[in-house]
Amino acid sequence: MKNSVFIFSVLSLLMIKVNAQEFEEIIDTENNSTTFFKDNMDYQLRAYFGLGGSVPLGIPNEIKKIKSFNPGLQLGLEANATKWLKPNSLWGVRMGVAVDGRGMKTKARVEQYLTRIIQGNEQIQGYFTGLVQTKVNNTYARIPVSAVYKLSSKWNLYGGLNIAFAIDKQFEGYVSDGYLREGTPVGPKINFDKDGKAAYDFSDEVNTFQWGVHFGAEWQLRNKHFKLFPQISYTFNGVLDPNFDAISFSMHNIYLDLGFGYQF
Repeated sequence: MKNSVFIFSVLSLLMIKVNAQEFEEIIDTENNSTTFFKDNMDYQLRAYFGLGGSVPLGIPNEIKKIKSFNPGLQLGLEANATKWLKPNSLWGVRMGVAVDGRGMKTKARVEQYLTRIIQGNEQIQGYFTGLVQTKVNNTYARIPVSAVYKLSSKWNLYGGLNIAFAIDKQFEGYVSDGYLREGTPVGPKINFDKDGKAAYDFSDEVNTFQWGVHFGAEWQLRNKHFKLFPQISYTFNGVLDPNFDAISFSMHNIYLDLGFGYQF
């Protein structure tokens, strides 16, 4: 599934530039004039990797110790077009389409951590004390819209809004080395020794729709076609459905993307 999504994403992003060029040629042939899609326009393809995770704002009381955090290799691709407001303008408007990998692996020691585990053919919700391991691996199709400011001949600053849709979802893990109080913090006790564990899978509860903000800067190399950039993004709504009641706190995608772009 991941490979097919990645291949489809690459082909889709490349087709954006090809179709734009073909559209320009058609209009130029018919009207023999310059076009909106050609004057004061920059087109760019980007590739990047993300550092971050699906995390709460602050450390919840239930999490006593983070034993490990691995953001993994989260890759992204983006195609965008920037329309400068007039020739030699310092301001422009950018719109794009992107595919982002967002994920992490964590291990934490918790106390009275609300969760829902799988036991045989049933799911049991309760309060777990012990070790929790989580794996998140989601893929999003994202539409960023930005205002761009030309700070100098080498630097652009930009920022704006994102909307994103999950096209592949994974949010799962297991509990071990502890015990679960079923239903309430003083409910019946289910023990898990160091070799015993129970899985959980919240993949179906991952929010399909995400929205948030991004801010970044891009630096032009000596070759004017190539750019390097850092970019920070944050989603306002949670990674999991707000009606989902098996985790007591909200988590948000917070990422620093680092990458390079090619400007046509």
